[in-house]
Amino acid sequence: MDYAPTPSGRSRKPLLGGAVGARAIMDGREVIVLGSNNYLGLASHPEVIARAKEALDRYGAGPALNPPLATTPVHEALCAALAKFHRTESALLFNSCTSANVAVACTLVGAGDRIFSDRLNHASIIDGCRLSAAESRVYNHGDFAHLEAQLAAPGGAPGAGRKLVITDGVFSMEGDAADLRPLIDICRRHDAALVVDESHAAGVIGPGGRGTAALRGCEGEIDLFTGTLSKAFGAFAGGYVAGPAGRIRELHDRGRFFMFTTAVSPSAAAGALAAVEIALRDPSLAERLAENTRRLRGGLAKLGFRLLGGDSPITPVMIGDEAKAAAFSDALMEAGVYVGSVRFPVVPRGEARLRAQPSAAHGAADIDEALAAFERVGRRLALI
Repeated sequence: MDYAPTPSGRSRKPLLGGAVGARAIMDGREVIVLGSNNYLGLASHPEVIARAKEALDRYGAGPALNPPLATTPVHEALCAALAKFHRTESALLFNSCTSANVAVACTLVGAGDRIFSDRLNHASIIDGCRLSAAESRVYNHGDFAHLEAQLAAPGGAPGAGRKLVITDGVFSMEGDAADLRPLIDICRRHDAALVVDESHAAGVIGPGGRGTAALRGCEGEIDLFTGTLSKAFGAFAGGYVAGPAGRIRELHDRGRFFMFTTAVSPSAAAGALAAVEIALRDPSLAERLAENTRRLRGGLAKLGFRLLGGDSPITPVMIGDEAKAAAFSDALMEAGVYVGSVRFPVVPRGEARLRAQPSAAHGAADIDEALAAFERVGRRLALI
């Protein structure tokens, strides 16, 4: 079936004409996609698609029951696979990582407690902190002295005083990975629980692609992980929390953003389960992603672009000026390369950037072709 675009009054966005891999049809022509979250290239993997279709045929579009009321063997198997991936006891599915982050913040701390968030955390973490009844405090990005001073400061109510520290594993606009070892040590000194959002890390960085904790050599020392199915694990809608069985049971029984919403569809659960299993058995995908990241970053740096990050495939190309960043993105699209621009209010004024993200689906020729377009367009726009 063909879908015709209708006027919506919204900003113009490219229209996809098919699956997103190394390349995709956008606005009716093929372009290299250098800005998707399909990190491992599994969104169109035959095994992933086949198992999603099989579950759709068996269970229909959705369970039509709220998550606490009923589930399927596919959902249970996906929870077990996610727990295995993160080397934890248990996992719980949500319909997005936004729901998972809000549920963690609103369930595990409350009135009289305190929650501490890195300044550059994802918007879903920020919103969860604001929606919780706990006192929310923000520490400067990666500034552990600032965090420790806030943890040591008096706060909370008599008889309560639980403390929760939450951080991105990989920061989505900067591409750097959290230094978890000092965070763990600080949390232990101040009896605080530590939650790490692995949305841009799980399947992506660290040995075997097992995420930030594996990268930093501290698996088994994190209290809770949150994550998403929408990136490395097949690009399906859905999120999760992984951790000790007791904590997961508390979220199951008391997490309003789990209880009062719809479940991940059976087809999405089955496809994501296939993707997690592929990621577990085939570390070459994460290795190929790392090689593509090195090739892209090395080429962009050689051209003279200023880059952020370095720990993950997220490669912010700093432009600064909002209009120039938008013009650069548009010109690259015309040259056959899709890379989105990120501007205020997502990032501060004067820090506009292009946010490039390679995939394991790319070959060396794709990366080199994209770099050639960066050079042509960057010189024409006097950005290099």
